[in-house]
Amino acid sequence: MCRSIIETTRRNDFSGRSGFSKNLYRTVNLLWIVAAVALWFHPTMAQAAAIDWEGWSFDVSTNNNSSGLVLSNVKYGEKVILAKASMPVMRVEYDNDVCGPYADILSRYALRSATAGAPDSACDGQAVCQRTFTRNGEQMLEIGSNWQIGEYQIYQTYYFSENGYIDARVYSRGLQCTVNHAHHAHWLFDFDIEGPENDQIRRESGSVETSEFNDLKSNTDFWTIQDSVSGQQVRVVPSVDDGEPDDFSETDVAVRAYKSSETGRWSLGARGEIGDNYMNNESIDNTDLVFWYVSHLPHSASEGSSLWHASGPRIEVLTEEPLPPPPPTSEPPPEPTAFNLLANGDFESGKAGWFDCGNDANTTVADSSVQGSTSGLRINNGGCLYQEVTATAGDSYTLSCQAERSGANWTIMELSYLDADYNSIQTEIQQINADGSFSAYQLSGTAPSNTAYALTLLYSEDDTIFDNCVLVAGISTEPEPEPSPGPANPSGTNLLSNAEFESGLTNWNSCASAELVSVSDDSQSGAQALNITGSGCLYQEFPITPGNAYAMSCQAKYTGALYTSITLALMDENYTALQTTEVPVNSTNYGTYNATLTAPTGSRTGTVVMYSEEPGQFDSCTVVLAGDNV
Repeated sequence: MCRSIIETTRRNDFSGRSGFSKNLYRTVNLLWIVAAVALWFHPTMAQAAAIDWEGWSFDVSTNNNSSGLVLSNVKYGEKVILAKASMPVMRVEYDNDVCGPYADILSRYALRSATAGAPDSACDGQAVCQRTFTRNGEQMLEIGSNWQIGEYQIYQTYYFSENGYIDARVYSRGLQCTVNHAHHAHWLFDFDIEGPENDQIRRESGSVETSEFNDLKSNTDFWTIQDSVSGQQVRVVPSVDDGEPDDFSETDVAVRAYKSSETGRWSLGARGEIGDNYMNNESIDNTDLVFWYVSHLPHSASEGSSLWHASGPRIEVLTEEPLPPPPPTSEPPPEPTAFNLLANGDFESGKAGWFDCGNDANTTVADSSVQGSTSGLRINNGGCLYQEVTATAGDSYTLSCQAERSGANWTIMELSYLDADYNSIQTEIQQINADGSFSAYQLSGTAPSNTAYALTLLYSEDDTIFDNCVLVAGISTEPEPEPSPGPANPSGTNLLSNAEFESGLTNWNSCASAELVSVSDDSQSGAQALNITGSGCLYQEFPITPGNAYAMSCQAKYTGALYTSITLALMDENYTALQTTEVPVNSTNYGTYNATLTAPTGSRTGTVVMYSEEPGQFDSCTVVLAGDNV
């Protein structure tokens, strides 16, 4: 829920690159390269050529969907590695939005001669260039291009090694505005290892990802793309200067199923976060996949306009090894019963029938389970598991699970309806409470028009055990009528549990890092209060009825000069905020902060969110029907 009210940012570190193996394939054709240099066109015109060098062969162009210096049909040792490598955009952000943001597109009109020089003097005075050189005893081929966008000079290049790897690099310098800023280079790699079919991707841990996902460099040292039939593998390794994501560009890697409409000219604008786009939960297992890689180049205004900043990943062709056989299974996944549409909903056969949508190490079989069951499913640290079943538009569906959760972070079960192309049409979400024992949770809804599949998803950032998950279908139903306006909540009752925090954080949920919220003895009444710092936030939901007015009252204070607030929001069944009011806390002494909202048509759930950027204390929070007293 709260992620639609307050978004949080994660910053991450990453490890250096791993080694590579020298491939035995070598084809020497230096005479052709000399000829190719002479045949390339005027320095400021779009150009194209075919290259064949030391086992590498590929086409290169500066006029391919306005995507910079583009490689296509890349082969190493006569084996296809990449269908295309390109850089569709460099998104540029500035501190406090003093300028921009901008989406810098490397179109043919931005191609310019490097009259001011280029890195290592490789492309001085030229728009496109190539050279061979020796680095640490290694023969290298450089294909480079120079671009000018406003005051920014951009040099995009690929370094090919005789030992079977490519360093994809981009350099940037200049000051469009004299203010700190960052360039976020979006590389697009369409890996077609020995053809577009049968490609898979896995992290360093070895787990094969089965559906589209976003990732951070801090999660793994590299990603391996492999052909599941031949065993041929390619590895993408971050460079040590690839920077860190921020709240403007939050993603390092986005892996998507191939679609031609998503791999051409950049169309998402300056604020288009790749991690938020083209994600349709499609399969990326044994298919044609696309690998987006974002490198981040921070530039301090105090460094001036002449200093080059550089970043970009390495692509390594690995020595071919046979793939390991799949792990043996003691028995096939159980079939769904006539009653339960989910296979293995009680997890007695481990994770059989279910699919990971995160790191599979974060979803494991647990000994702890409900009575009458021998095992459950433990999910923690952002792990998630899902299962799809066919569904019929107009039919009603009910998902029920039992769950036991400890912690204060985001934990849910979800029922989503998908169309035939696996696009999400409608989603129902149920949060799991941290009450320390197994409780029953249920979601119900009617499949909307165009529904082809129903998807059950379990997710937890805490330590949660799920068991006895059941999805059942009813008969075709008419849309449920809106509840009649009128009191449905007990009169005079506080709808918030543990409102004075005398039971710690029980019944409350964190919407940021859990370490930013704690219990304090600096209370307004009773023995304890809530302490929040460092942009932390805590929330609790309560049921509401359309037509009723809800009055919130909280005691709060802050101890610093940064922002502290209390928010009352009323949401629909999809957790979309329909009514929201935010009350700033403006005193270093405890004071009373009030807000009242009337639940509109379609509302189902209310929430109170407490937020503070510096130490803020909160106590004695109530939500009652307007006019009632607690």
